[in-house]
Amino acid sequence: MNRGFYLTLMMGSFNASPVPRAVIDALTDVQVTSTVGSQGGFQLKFTMGKNSELARMHASGFFDPRQRVIIAVTVNGSTEVLMDGVITKQDWTPSNAAGKTTFSVTGLDLTALMDFIDFTGIPYPALPEFVIVEAILAKYLVLGIVPVALPASIPKFENPLERFIKQEGSDYAYVTTLASSTGAVFYLDPGPTPGKSMAYWGPDLTKMFGGMQPALSINFDATSNVDSLNFSFDGTLSTQYLVTIIEPNTKVPIPIPVPNLDILKSGMGAHIPPIFKVRQLRPTASENPVGAALAGLAKMFEAPDAITASGQLDVLRYGHVFKARQLAAVRGGGSYFDGKYYVKSVTHNIKRGEYKQSFTLARGGIGSSVTTVSV
Repeated sequence: MNRGFYLTLMMGSFNASPVPRAVIDALTDVQVTSTVGSQGGFQLKFTMGKNSELARMHASGFFDPRQRVIIAVTVNGSTEVLMDGVITKQDWTPSNAAGKTTFSVTGLDLTALMDFIDFTGIPYPALPEFVIVEAILAKYLVLGIVPVALPASIPKFENPLERFIKQEGSDYAYVTTLASSTGAVFYLDPGPTPGKSMAYWGPDLTKMFGGMQPALSINFDATSNVDSLNFSFDGTLSTQYLVTIIEPNTKVPIPIPVPNLDILKSGMGAHIPPIFKVRQLRPTASENPVGAALAGLAKMFEAPDAITASGQLDVLRYGHVFKARQLAAVRGGGSYFDGKYYVKSVTHNIKRGEYKQSFTLARGGIGSSVTTVSV
């Protein structure tokens, strides 16, 4: 039985606290976006009068950039923190009609604070990459950010007598660059309570071992729980990557196919689609064996998925908050597209009395690898 949902909005210069009633009364729209490979984002929209309490709060700097914003929802008694971020932008649209001026603030998750200062040149001698990441992220513990960094599957060390590893760019730029060069991912996961977040750096374990969310059902009459759903199979995205090694005796180059990650996932697709492109990776194993192996590993995780699905659901009908970076099953789409998917993005759209989510799913294989799913 649906019991509604409740929105919690907190703001502050450093530690956020529940906003005054005037902010909630003027709030018309809330949007929060979570996308794999990107910083989380949000937007709050308000209406106000020229002499309203909200206008006075705006004039006092209450909505200025760098103000912290925490957004949480409670659905059927379970609270989920959707965003812990900072305001980066304001948009103001005055109106000739009384009380019709619109005002919106846009922001990013707390990784925006990691991108403000250029720390180029800080040395990290003889440290593995995941320890470097832990050291960089430790400075954000005061914001409630707990770093969790796991080693890359192929360790890479630099001889400190030859050269020091030195940071290039901001903390966010450097950590994301380290992640993309080793097949790792970096993202901020808000929660489990307001004011707390987990900063994860390491292999995308959710892609292989992530928890399964309740199934998305369409064309199931009263038990359908999505408003719309469409599928796409783009054969041009099916790419075979090759890592080249040099046979030491004959010096003959030998290309080795990088395995498709679908065989490592929890059986999302039943069949790998026909290969449309073949691409060689750099460096070759003869130039840099570890670099070649890491390039191959990175491509296994970064390779685009040929099968995608997008749609929209009503959270109260679905019964749960649908989450990105987890797995989800689809039923009712036909045998070609049913089965398990990785959730690549989720956008929360909240209005007074309405909570909807749009989402994007992806996988590399066609056909369902399972005959039954949990609903």
